[in-house]
Amino acid sequence: QAQVINLLRRLQKQMGMAYIFISHDLSVIKHISDRVAVMYLGHMVEISDKVDLYQNTLHPYTKALLSAIPVPDRHTRNEKIILEGDLPSPANPPSGCVFHTRCFMAREICGKEAPEMKDYGNGHCCACHFAGEWNK
Repeated sequence: QAQVINLLRRLQKQMGMAYIFISHDLSVIKHISDRVAVMYLGHMVEISDKVDLYQNTLHPYTKALLSAIPVPDRHTRNEKIILEGDLPSPANPPSGCVFHTRCFMAREICGKEAPEMKDYGNGHCCACHFAGEWNK
């Protein structure tokens, strides 16, 4: 896997090409990507350059995904966010925010209104009524 990823990265630099790399492995995404788009049930929930995404996460789903990345230092604790409930059907997504049924930040508005994708600066966009509120 590392050889293929390094080859892709090298080709990208040598040929100035862009590509879309789809993966659930966020440690690989961090290594290979310049910008990252996070999707839930086929909906974009957060888009950012990789540095800002990993340092200033705005969407609760992205926060949960990042908390699941294994930490190589056994002395460093990484508090994992465990999502409650079952994954809804993509064919019949919930009303409002598609993530609200599993979200630890969900409030009444989340089940009624789908949040707009908003730019929070430097092209860091998020679709959440309460983007980054846990950081405050």
